[in-house]
Amino acid sequence: MKLISGTGRKILYISMGALLCLLLMGFGLTATGVLDIPFLNTVIARVIVPVQSAVTDAIGSVRGAFAQRRTQMELTTQIDQLTEENKILEASLSQMNELSLENERLKALLGVTRSMPDQSYIAATVTGKEPGGWFETFVLDVGSQDGVQKNDPVLSADGLVGRVTEVRDSSCVVMSIIDSRSSVAGLVERTRDNGVVSGSLYLTDDSQLMRMYYLPEDSELTTGDRVITSGLDGIFPKGLYIGQIRSISREQSGEGRYVVVDAAADFAHLENVLVMLTGEDGGTEKE
Repeated sequence: MKLISGTGRKILYISMGALLCLLLMGFGLTATGVLDIPFLNTVIARVIVPVQSAVTDAIGSVRGAFAQRRTQMELTTQIDQLTEENKILEASLSQMNELSLENERLKALLGVTRSMPDQSYIAATVTGKEPGGWFETFVLDVGSQDGVQKNDPVLSADGLVGRVTEVRDSSCVVMSIIDSRSSVAGLVERTRDNGVVSGSLYLTDDSQLMRMYYLPEDSELTTGDRVITSGLDGIFPKGLYIGQIRSISREQSGEGRYVVVDAAADFAHLENVLVMLTGEDGGTEKE
């Protein structure tokens, strides 16, 4: 192979440099629309454009990745904010529902006061109870500073609940009529037969919360008869609804035959009650 002479190499270098300059000039002029040489355009298109396109794609991918990450972060922040707002709204809704339910219970208690408008009452909330499923003994959030005294009757919207047995400054303890220590002078509303309604919780099965004793042997009682307070015990005023007769026993006990009385009040669910302020102190518990 014959080597190129020094003069030939110079000419080759100059030619390559000139060609490179023309390519660069052509790229610039073509980009601005000044020069339009088909040969140069073809060379530029084959050499420069693919590189430019690759660079553009890479820049676009990077920009897209950053934009996507920013969007995800913004969405995450928005979701966290909406989740927190939803929790606040749910808590507010729960409080509103509780207030609405309490308002309905207090409205029902207001109906009780209309049956004996001459009496004084104070609304109270149950704040504690003995362990177990029944409200045989429980605590209210009213006390002596509210005018509550021992033996004041306690009522629900459905009927008689019990009486106050202990009074503190801002609270009191109530013994319900289903407690085995409780006794209430009762009257069968239809037949006018007198007897004593005693709490039977835990003395018999749980379905017999109360029994009524000392009824006349010849009384013509039927299931469904209403039982009210007779007022003869000096604690509960006459006419408070106790419950109704569920069954009549033919067996004899120490107190004679008895009837099972279903309580009017719901002793599994007590929340709001009324204390009848009698202004009196006295009475006895069943031994």
